Amino acid sequence: MKNSTEFCMVQTTCPNQQEADAHARAIIKKRLGACVQSSPIHSYYMWEGEVQSDSEVLLRIKTTCERYTALEQYLKAEHSYDVPQVIMIPIENGLPEYLDWVREETTLSSQ
Repeated sequence: MKNSTEFCMVQTTCPNQQEADAHARAIIKKRLGACVQSSPIHSYYMWEGEVQSDSEVLLRIKTTCERYTALEQYLKAEHSYDVPQVIMIPIENGLPEYLDWVREETTLSSQ
């Protein structure tokens, strides 16, 4: 187990699997994340004074805290939502070999 706040998971939602797949592939290619997982979900939320309910796709992106700002900028610029969910959750502990892999895959010089 490795104790570190060098790593984080970022969550965002997409309106459909096609957009989720496009973002996941771009995030990996740009080395903004080492791994992106997608899951179908159903969201309830207040928007413009009304309760909304939509099917969405949740993306969980494993990355380094150093790459978070670039990932946030990518999502803000490329996402179809006016205000996309972008939430960073620190990873406090993890398997050292996995976290080393995350670091390696998000290092720009690895391109």
